[in-house]
Amino acid sequence: QKIAWKMLSKTTMAVDGKQKVVITGAGGRTGSLVFKKCLASPSYDPIGVVRSEASKSALIKNTGAIDSQIVVGDILGSNGGAVLDKAMAGADSLVIATSAVPKIKPLSLIPVILAKITGKEGVRPKFTFKEDQMPEQVDWIGQKMQIDSAKKNGVRKVVLVGSMGGTQKDNFLNTIGDGNILVWKRRAERYLIDSGLDYTIIHPGGLKDDEGGLREIVLNVDDIFLEDKAGPRSIPRADVAELCVQSLGLAASRRAFDCVARAVGEGTPTTDFKALFAGMTKNCDYADMDAAGGN
Repeated sequence: QKIAWKMLSKTTMAVDGKQKVVITGAGGRTGSLVFKKCLASPSYDPIGVVRSEASKSALIKNTGAIDSQIVVGDILGSNGGAVLDKAMAGADSLVIATSAVPKIKPLSLIPVILAKITGKEGVRPKFTFKEDQMPEQVDWIGQKMQIDSAKKNGVRKVVLVGSMGGTQKDNFLNTIGDGNILVWKRRAERYLIDSGLDYTIIHPGGLKDDEGGLREIVLNVDDIFLEDKAGPRSIPRADVAELCVQSLGLAASRRAFDCVARAVGEGTPTTDFKALFAGMTKNCDYADMDAAGGN
């Protein structure tokens, strides 16, 4: 597969010189950072999609956005298609930052606390998902709807924020709330690959709320990072957001990779993203999806 890294041509620019970029999940911790970075850039005109008026108000307060830059609506609701089409109209790119979010079961904390007191190991809290926000709905059906709307509305490029662990069917994340979240995320990723749209699929390691721009970002594929117990396995959300924005500007064409960040002081903080992307010549392998019958 040919890998292309090139600067965007002027033909993809809007009349005012800015590309319209839709960010779904803009009310979330990672999506809001992508939105904020695009808002601060002279190259992009972001449109954030959030689920509620409360999320809209918070995003305006935290970023200084104006009312017209935010679309409110439930993608999985009865008018979800209309919400997406409204946001996507005239857009050049889409960043998908939506994800099912597990909620801890409060009573499950009791045995965890007791285990800490007694020194017992291996006791974990239990999680669940809201009934209408299971991974199958959010990470598969919802993301599929976004990809379909992007294609329908002539969007050129889609950046999708996924997760590492997708090659591991027995990964712990799949057991949370019986949601198989990585299975559904991977299915959506394969759907995007087969859509004909240009794409960049980003698989971050464990997400941290630390400051971005202070670490060396490292790329690899196929969960190799998870096999190295001593190596880095996490990355700040702010650095993931920067990867999303850089993927738009550098036209990371038909790419899928994993990313982590070294500890502060280990290595050189990443500033040359063109070199970072070009240095990773491999793409994540989805051959297991072929064996399983595709999507």
